[in-house]
This record gives sequence, C-alpha cells and structure tokens, in this order.
Amino acid sequence: MSLQILTIPCRTDNYAYLAHDSATGATAVIDVPEAAPILDALARQGWQLSDVLITHHHGDHVEGLEEVLAQAPARVIGAAADAHRLPPLDIA
Repeated sequence: MSLQILTIPCRTDNYAYLAHDSATGATAVIDVPEAAPILDALARQGWQLSDVLITHHHGDHVEGLEEVLAQAPARVIGAAADAHRLPPLDIA
C-alpha cells in the first residue's frame, strides 16, 4: 500500500488533509473546514473522494461539508459519541 498525504490550508488558520491509497484509489479527507481548497486539491491530483472523516463537531471542522458532498459524494464518518452534534453520518 502506498499512502499519499496532502496538507491543505483552509480558512486563515486551519487545515484539511487528504489521504490517498494509490493501490485502491480510495481518498479520504480529514475534516472539511472549507470546500474550495479541498475540491481544488482533489481535481489537481485527479483523485475521487471516497470518505470524509470528521474529527469533532466544531464549525471550523465541518463548515465545508455540504458543498464538498454536493460535488464529491462520499461516506461521512465520525465518532458515535459526537454524532448528535455532527452533520448526518454514514458510519459512526
């Protein structure tokens, strides 16, 4: 397995991370503070989003989720203990 990690600056003070498995083509984004930089990075790399991992409920970690999912549908994964404060999850 070859895992590639991209750090994506978002907003003025935050980051998202893309993790891409070149063997399977799976790509996950870790947190979604802002949609445009994430979508741009996916397009530049030619990667298709498969999963969104939400670390916690703060707005600066989920603010871009709706826009990302509208353009790149993916499974949304988060902690079951925080599910009541997160956008709808596919896996908790």
